[in-house]
Amino acid sequence: MDKKMASLPVPNDLLAEIFLRLPTPADLLRASAACVSFRRVAAGRSFVRRFRKLHAPPLLGFHDGNQTFYPAVPPHPSAPAARAATLVADFSFLPARARAWVVQDSRDGRILLDNTDTDEAAFTEVVVCDPLHRLYLLLPSIPHDLASSMEDPLPLQPLQRHFWCETFLVPQGDDDDAEGTAFRVIWMAQCKTKLFTFVFSSSDGRWRDIPFPCWKDLFPRCPPSEVALFGFRQYSYGYFYWRRGCYGETDMLVFDTRRMEFSVAETPPEAKYSFGEAIAMVEAGENRLGMFMFSAGALSYSIRENDRGSLSRWTQEKETIPLGPGHFLIGSTGRYLLIYKFRSSLHASGFYTLDVKTFQLEKMCDAMVYVYHKLRAYSNFPASLLSLPTISCGFWQG
Repeated sequence: MDKKMASLPVPNDLLAEIFLRLPTPADLLRASAACVSFRRVAAGRSFVRRFRKLHAPPLLGFHDGNQTFYPAVPPHPSAPAARAATLVADFSFLPARARAWVVQDSRDGRILLDNTDTDEAAFTEVVVCDPLHRLYLLLPSIPHDLASSMEDPLPLQPLQRHFWCETFLVPQGDDDDAEGTAFRVIWMAQCKTKLFTFVFSSSDGRWRDIPFPCWKDLFPRCPPSEVALFGFRQYSYGYFYWRRGCYGETDMLVFDTRRMEFSVAETPPEAKYSFGEAIAMVEAGENRLGMFMFSAGALSYSIRENDRGSLSRWTQEKETIPLGPGHFLIGSTGRYLLIYKFRSSLHASGFYTLDVKTFQLEKMCDAMVYVYHKLRAYSNFPASLLSLPTISCGFWQG
């Protein structure tokens, strides 16, 4: 071979295409350490954004409502990244009344908290933060003209607000800003006659309402009440799903994050007699929805093609996956089902993940928790060249 040809440098655009095809973020970090030119390509912001779209960030652990973080530990593959995150990520940088901030949601490296130090029954102070980069955005109050449009709230006490009123993050979509710092927040209240929903956009700092559907149009036979509310929020492929904790319930409330509208969908027949916390939805790949149901110590698994959120026809993919008693489904992140195993001792209790493709069960860490339905999975790239801020620091004046 001609020595001159052998020594020709690889163009940066070709290097970027090669690096995008590396299977894991750890492989990219090793490649970037080979030489200065490799690191220059791997550290470029445009390349990092492209790589992050193709490679999901690792699951680092779980936050509970009291700001306690349960990181992955060895031999879990996310353990090194989780340990790096715990060294820099906490909530000490939040504004005053930090002890009153309660974790309500976590998504795309952001965490949403609200302030419980209030007697307000519905509207609370909300902050969205990036704990890895120690940035936060204090959201403005919902304007009076929007807030006053809420009618017939359920007769529940302020301490019960999260049963009928919730605030959560909308997953980042392909059409969001190139920098990856824009986000949306949804405030939703289940009232006696209607479902009231407001959406905040960090792009302009404004709250907007969306059409308020009437319960009689969505669920004419059995509208929600203070004893039969929709909860157990799940997410998959651009849709949020809620289910009531009622025995024999077959319908779910669905919210399309692209069209910003509500609809109704049916669960698989075998889910009819499973309570809300015994069901979890996952992304099964190829735009297919998956639903796990836990009953009698075992998991069953059904899949459905995603036809604009319609879930009327399901196919049972896996009849049973034996787990034993004392397991609770706490949600999902991408292709992983999240499970909490409760036992009487700390070392026997802990968090697990189940890979939807391989059905491999993997332990993340030991933990003893009692309010497992308030746990929020936290995924992010560790503090490295792949870690970018997910919000712009600031305070929106209401």
